[in-house]
Amino acid sequence: MPDPESPLTMLIDFDGTLVEPNVAILLVEQFARDGARVAEEVDEQLHSGKITLREAWSRQVALLPVDRLEEMAGWAVQNTPLRAGARELLALLARHQVPTAVLSGGLDFYIHPILLHAGIDLPVYSDVLEVVPGGGAAQLLHPHGHPTCRLCGICKAKTIRALASDAQRTVFAGDGSTDRYAAEVADIVFARRRLRQYCESAGVPFLPFEEFGPVTAQLGRWLDRVEPLPARRVVGLSASECPISRELAGPPTRAALA
Repeated sequence: MPDPESPLTMLIDFDGTLVEPNVAILLVEQFARDGARVAEEVDEQLHSGKITLREAWSRQVALLPVDRLEEMAGWAVQNTPLRAGARELLALLARHQVPTAVLSGGLDFYIHPILLHAGIDLPVYSDVLEVVPGGGAAQLLHPHGHPTCRLCGICKAKTIRALASDAQRTVFAGDGSTDRYAAEVADIVFARRRLRQYCESAGVPFLPFEEFGPVTAQLGRWLDRVEPLPARRVVGLSASECPISRELAGPPTRAALA
């Protein structure tokens, strides 16, 4: 990945995008003490910018009973439906041999079992929960994080740019404000919910969706050459908090500084 034969590379967010719910929040609500209140509080602080994604995850993981990871993963498998149209979208991408991966700020211990249960075999870029042998403690690892920035666990912007090539358009589909930096650097963005609101306010071009039907239809028109691929856009935002996005955008213009 990328495959030079494909004009596109597809990256799909997991919680709230490929699957219907935010699984991380469901697990906190279900398994943490006073979980519903805590999940709502952390979610509000995260999306209002009071805490970073890394801080949110650290708080949530500290509340989860790590000695029940297998039970939590099993519960997640049984309570996490795919978003409507997901299978048709993935079938289209497979038919056209479009390199596709899951790009998630969630955790590997529930993402992999859910995908396995659904019969979906895709590369996954996510944070990792590692249990310390014999101690019962858990360590939150960020194998795809930025080397210096600590805003996010996984640096979706860095990962997308690492998978990009001159011969392809990178396509990202996401739903949350934590997907904003991915949207800033992807060539083509499909957005719903909070990500749609962010793209509208920040001036990031996007295509809206709720279920995957419109995404599949539009990608099909491009892949079947019914419509030409959109022209490459200038990616990145000079005012972004994300260092990858700022670097791609270059220095702000005089007009922006005025």
